[in-house]
Amino acid sequence: MSTFDMAPPPDLGDPTPAGCKGKIDFVFAISALGTMKTEQDQLFASLPGFMETIANDFAEFDAHVMSINTDGTWRGTQCESPDFCLNLGNCGPYAVDYECGKYVEQVWTCDKTLGAGLIFNAGANAYNRPCDLYGGNRYIIAGEPDPVEAFKCIAQVGTWGKHPPLADSLVEALSPELNGPGGCNAGFLRPDALLAFVFIMDNEDQKSVLSPKQVYDAIVAAKGGDEDAVVALAIIPQLLEGEPVQGCTYNDPPGPQHLEDVIQLFPYNAQSDVCADEYATFFNGAAASLVQQACNSFIPQ
Repeated sequence: MSTFDMAPPPDLGDPTPAGCKGKIDFVFAISALGTMKTEQDQLFASLPGFMETIANDFAEFDAHVMSINTDGTWRGTQCESPDFCLNLGNCGPYAVDYECGKYVEQVWTCDKTLGAGLIFNAGANAYNRPCDLYGGNRYIIAGEPDPVEAFKCIAQVGTWGKHPPLADSLVEALSPELNGPGGCNAGFLRPDALLAFVFIMDNEDQKSVLSPKQVYDAIVAAKGGDEDAVVALAIIPQLLEGEPVQGCTYNDPPGPQHLEDVIQLFPYNAQSDVCADEYATFFNGAAASLVQQACNSFIPQ
């Protein structure tokens, strides 16, 4: 049984001082641009091992996991358009499992809200079915019967999105409006939990209007002013080394990248190459190590 089910591993004693003790809120901000199919597959392959690695460090592991809307749209609208469902009766060759009209009545404001947790990804290469998450939230909580499949449901965002303001969407996801009572993400952000966020994008974030410092300030404010309560991760284009991989995007010639500038403001940060052959090495190594270090430094509110 994978510890990605967030069930407590055997009680071997708590290896951390009074820190997060495994109480962690994970936010994934994933681009849905047309070039992101491979990146989604690699994320799904690496996440169970990442969660298991972290869970093994704690006598108890209590995680919230959310994948957020990064462009403020419900992409199933394109499926239901005259170009597809209304005339063809389907959503095209890359969304053959989308059932026209079946779930449209379930779509409401939060499915179209920037920063809201995703529970119905639709369109090309998306999950194309609503997520029935344990607890009825727009994020995964402890007790989820099939957390691996649940994560795939919320994080298989597809490849039919607009160019997303990824950094801005994270700020919205953590805002009091979305996390307060009645908000789309109500109850997600816990004051006594570590926050770990992950940007995944194979292009530059050109649409965010907030500066890196403004993004940093908003995230730290969401954690009560404690920058040590945040782990900032990004899988983004890197410098080209050796021969380029066809279809990959590199930071070449090198220049500033908005998402890199954001994460580097946090004391606990790491990044990896979006063109890497696999993401497991990054998640199980640098990312998991940072989570434990941050938990050791975090003083819960």
